[in-house]
Amino acid sequence: MEQGTRRDRAAASPPAQPEGFGMFVLRLWMWAVPVLMFAAAVVFGAIAASDSDWGLVAVMAVMGLTAIALFVFHWWVLYRFGGRER
Repeated sequence: MEQGTRRDRAAASPPAQPEGFGMFVLRLWMWAVPVLMFAAAVVFGAIAASDSDWGLVAVMAVMGLTAIALFVFHWWVLYRFGGRER
């Protein structure tokens, strides 16, 4: 029906290349670092709380919030510039 108005997206874009091992390692690094950083903050924060070391608990809370912010930033970077189709 409306063949002239609709563009074929596959014809307009270059052929997709398979992602290499380097991109896999980059994605793994960008997802794993904030998750492990948050896990470490929780574990060491719990240990500090059990010892009533409230200064260290505060530092671990800041580290945990930083890990969450880093996770959100990495998510945005990977899906904004990563080139994957949704």
